[in-house]
Amino acid sequence: MKKLATLVCLVLITASCSETSKTAAPTATAAPTATAAPTATAAPTATAVPTTTAVPTTTAVPTTTAVPTTTAAPTTTAVPTTTAAPTMTITVASSNPPKPTKPSTRPTDRYSCIINETGFCIFTGEPHQNFLKPDSDLIVDLNGEELFSVDDAVAVNSTDEILIARGTPAFDGDEMFENFTTGMSGDEKAFHRVMATMFGIRNQLMYNIEDLDEMTWNSFVAPLTERGIKETTFTGGATPKDNYYSRDGIFELAKNPNGRDIHHDVMKFLEEAGLYLLCHVTSIEFSQMLADTHPQGHDPCKDAGIENKIPWLVSGLPIN
Repeated sequence: MKKLATLVCLVLITASCSETSKTAAPTATAAPTATAAPTATAAPTATAVPTTTAVPTTTAVPTTTAVPTTTAAPTTTAVPTTTAAPTMTITVASSNPPKPTKPSTRPTDRYSCIINETGFCIFTGEPHQNFLKPDSDLIVDLNGEELFSVDDAVAVNSTDEILIARGTPAFDGDEMFENFTTGMSGDEKAFHRVMATMFGIRNQLMYNIEDLDEMTWNSFVAPLTERGIKETTFTGGATPKDNYYSRDGIFELAKNPNGRDIHHDVMKFLEEAGLYLLCHVTSIEFSQMLADTHPQGHDPCKDAGIENKIPWLVSGLPIN
């Protein structure tokens, strides 16, 4: 009996233990308790795809579309700006001089005269420092001292440049300079002698008129008298520039200006007398050059009414 009771107890205990073991499954079923799938489902929480979708945020294509901003093509289209073709056509069109180039003119009408206390019109400026002595072949200074032969002299300007043989009148600062004329043409030699002659005539009319007497004046203008240059006076012109004076007429006007500034009349006489003298003592070719290069388009040799040229004579022979 005792053994039977013991066996029953063992069976009961075994059954109880077996029942307990079998019911532990629902208690330790960690699946429902630690179902991390719903708790840590990071998919919905950290769905970085919508949050960090950098494509719409940093779409630099529309923001930095430099193509419209720096389209340098329209801005720097230098073709219209530097099209030199139209500019160059102006130069080409204007490079056709119809006549020989006219010499540059010196400052126009810079002369004036001042009526001194005795009523004479004395020019401003300085007289020529030397000139051709009347009735001689010698260059003299303002004191009458003989310097050198006119045959070995050339006219120079204030910078000591030899004057070019042409129709430009004498000017302040011009003077004669001793220099060999070997190799010069007859026209060039004749030109320099004309300048030496006109320097003396200019000095008398412009600066020495108060002390000038008629005999001295006639000696200075003898080369003009021999060629019939400046024989007539005309004062009936519509304007003063249409008037002109003879050798005697300009002397009388300068001796009696009646308080008037007569520098226009004096300068016109000197310029025309110098041109007409050049026409006489130079060649036909030189006369044509004077016409071609005259600033106002005049033909001075035609205006002078020259029928027969009377050249300079050196030892009884024309200069050549």
